[in-house]
Amino acid sequence: MAIDPVELIERHQTETPFVDNLSDELRRLANLPASPDVPYLTMTIDWQPDGMQPNFRHGRRFFDQQREELLTAHGFEPHAPAHESLSADLDRIAAYLDGEVAPAVQGLAFIACSAHGVFEALPLGVPLSNRVILAPVPALRVLAKLAEDEPPFAVLLADQKEATLLVVDQAARRQSVDLRSTGYPRKQDQGGWSQQRYQNRADERVEAFARTVAEETERELRETRVDMLVLAGNEQTTTTLRDTLHPTVQAKIAGMTRMALSTSERDVIAATLQIVEEAERVREQEVVRHLENGAGPGGGAVTGPEETLTALQAGQVMTLVLNEDVAMTGWADYTFPVYGVGEPPAEHPVGGDPAALVAVPLEEELVRLAIQSDAGIEIVRTRPPVSDDSIAESTPGDSSPRTDAARALDAFGGVGALLRFALDEDHSTAEL
Repeated sequence: MAIDPVELIERHQTETPFVDNLSDELRRLANLPASPDVPYLTMTIDWQPDGMQPNFRHGRRFFDQQREELLTAHGFEPHAPAHESLSADLDRIAAYLDGEVAPAVQGLAFIACSAHGVFEALPLGVPLSNRVILAPVPALRVLAKLAEDEPPFAVLLADQKEATLLVVDQAARRQSVDLRSTGYPRKQDQGGWSQQRYQNRADERVEAFARTVAEETERELRETRVDMLVLAGNEQTTTTLRDTLHPTVQAKIAGMTRMALSTSERDVIAATLQIVEEAERVREQEVVRHLENGAGPGGGAVTGPEETLTALQAGQVMTLVLNEDVAMTGWADYTFPVYGVGEPPAEHPVGGDPAALVAVPLEEELVRLAIQSDAGIEIVRTRPPVSDDSIAESTPGDSSPRTDAARALDAFGGVGALLRFALDEDHSTAEL
């Protein structure tokens, strides 16, 4: 057996200006107290620089327009608590944007309610759509989609002598591990060895190096809780590494790609982001297929807004599934709490004060309840790239192409859930 094949193992941590651990942030925000009388302001801003004017941000123009309109469009009485809180929130956002926003930031999210002392600014490494919502609770669907659609992933770029494991979060390196082999046996050491003996020793060194790389990869993925891995390098190396990795790590492989070790970090991230995105589209299709197969009495899934909301309130949901463009009307009484589909009813359904019933964007409430109950969230992309083979044929008069997964979910009102458990063979959910 060859000597220890590893000459060097170096670990690097990269500081970024982006919010760290978005999933934990979402849990905290989902549990903020409801405020029906003085709403939360949720604003997401596209902070990408203009290609022709690097110092100009279209998102800043969006904020300035919204700042003028928000205080008048919602009918808040001047000097009333809601007006005062919103005015203070907008002032704080303006001050933040006027400050030093790091050049690498591509998107910004703000959750604010001055009346409750809440002001959360979340700088991100990926762009967000310009959007604003006033509601009794933070609107978290866009951030949940980001956390689910573009999760941290790892890239293992290697050849027979060197390997680099990158952990990528929000399109930037978060940390890395570099490994370098001793190169044993060296050509000049061959001496009187036979060619076969030299080749055997070289093969032993390559296999031992692959085992060490596999062990470091398993450890790093376990410690960082990363669930996706891309293997990059020449075909022989990636195949060897794939076969050497622990089965739990093999299950996390999103794809393999040919790539030279000299490829720049920027190009590595750009190429592997596409692989991870394609893997996410496949996962969406699989989840929707499981939803279709499990729907029905006593099954492992529910469909439609009513049954999905009931399952969430009962703590049954393992994975919430909804189309990214679904929009539904709902209502809530946060004092109980109790929720429903459609417009607020004239009479309180559980005997409370009808004045406590408030209209809410139901899709946002479903996401918030899922986060609170530690359910997974799968937000299905509805508009595919033009070249995407998963585009379903449009129906007559429909000018908007949709993915197969989105069309299948459309049949259920755009929403459903995979369940942790069903109640019995005749009922999947409780009667709430």
